[in-house]
Amino acid sequence: MAEDSEEDQKTEPPTSKRLGEARERGQLPVSRDMATFIVLVCSLLVITYLGPPMADRMTSSLRIFIENPHQISLEGLGIQTALFIVMKEMGLATVLIFSLMMAASILGTMVQTDFFMEPNMLKFDLEKLSPMNGIRKIFSAAALVELIKNFCKLVLIGGLAALLLIPLINKFSLFTGHRLIEVLAAIHSETIHVIVILLIVVLIISVADLLYQRHSYFKQLRMTKTEVKDEFKQMEGDPMIKARLRQIRIDKFRKRMMANVPKADVIITNPTHYAIALQYDGLKMNAPVVLAKGLDLIAQRIKEIAAEHNIPTVSNPPLARALYKSVEIDQPIKAEHYRAVAEIISYVFKLRKKKR
Repeated sequence: MAEDSEEDQKTEPPTSKRLGEARERGQLPVSRDMATFIVLVCSLLVITYLGPPMADRMTSSLRIFIENPHQISLEGLGIQTALFIVMKEMGLATVLIFSLMMAASILGTMVQTDFFMEPNMLKFDLEKLSPMNGIRKIFSAAALVELIKNFCKLVLIGGLAALLLIPLINKFSLFTGHRLIEVLAAIHSETIHVIVILLIVVLIISVADLLYQRHSYFKQLRMTKTEVKDEFKQMEGDPMIKARLRQIRIDKFRKRMMANVPKADVIITNPTHYAIALQYDGLKMNAPVVLAKGLDLIAQRIKEIAAEHNIPTVSNPPLARALYKSVEIDQPIKAEHYRAVAEIISYVFKLRKKKR
């Protein structure tokens, strides 16, 4: 029972195959806080570099309303034209800012997933619209953890933002009587100061959340020892099946080798343990070729087949051992064995001529 409980516990880290399958399903560790941090960085860049030129354009379009309202023509389309210019400038600024924020939000998510894109995730799925699934997610433990996290972040960041903005709001009374461009420049500088401080806090929160998300992700994908073993069998093959296939290949190779023994010209043996079947054709071969070789029972079978086909057997234990260890099936013998084998082949061919 104790062994079964250990086997069923998810104590093993996920394998690369499990991680790949989760990635294909779009199940990846993503921190929304890190995406928020990237959006805030983009906001800071927009305010720093695009803010002043936008403020200049909006100031120039608003100047006629603030400084010289008497110059606005009340006849014809004078007022409509002035309003259109102001609305166009504000619309262009708003569209540009929101486009950059949206791009930063998408980039903040894709950077965490190594720019992963899965088209199948965009397919319409009715299960995602199921009210029951939505209720389960709302009342799940993960949703409760997210709720507590978001509330704490809201209190922390909201309180800090209030502490930074209240002094800024109190300064607005000091701007009375100043030119609009000076007021906007002061607000621009103070806004950058506030955002930088908030960025530091959000960066700390987002790094902690990213580490938490990755920890939860790998914990969720943990595997039992049984699952790891089953996956290994699927990837590497069942050891019993592999052993059976290996035995089948060995049997086929052995049958083919034994079928070649009758073609041999001589069998060199260590009388008890080794048997090497050699073939030599002076017109087709540069050196004798090993047709078959074996130990013990296989060697005995080679000698039996040789006897059935009247193939001469020569006992030479050192040469038999050397050929067995240094030459593979269907390969010519090594140069260092030429002399010893040549003497045997020559002896066998002389015997064959005498018999004829």
